[in-house]
Amino acid sequence: MPNNLEWLEDWYQRQCDGAWEHDQGIRLESLRQRGWRLTISLEGTSAENAEPKRLNLDTSGDEWIDCSITGQRFEGAGDPQRLEQIIGIFRKWVEDPRQTQS
Repeated sequence: MPNNLEWLEDWYQRQCDGAWEHDQGIRLESLRQRGWRLTISLEGTSAENAEPKRLNLDTSGDEWIDCSITGQRFEGAGDPQRLEQIIGIFRKWVEDPRQTQS
């Protein structure tokens, strides 16, 4: 079974159609407050009909994660140690649409 990064790479390749990856696609950014933001457009993908979801965990001042699907977009953000977990939440939500938490 691939790890979450390998899974995301494979999922991305399956969505590429010559337009989606240029007009929509995936964006990874660093945050000013130290952390990551992963934004994935679901429009035109196998996950475009995903149900709205939200997960917000704030375990301490330095450990946090906030993920959601709204409209046709996944947004995940978290502290510097949460990128793999953010990808894992997206993976679970895409593989099993009934999932609401990680």
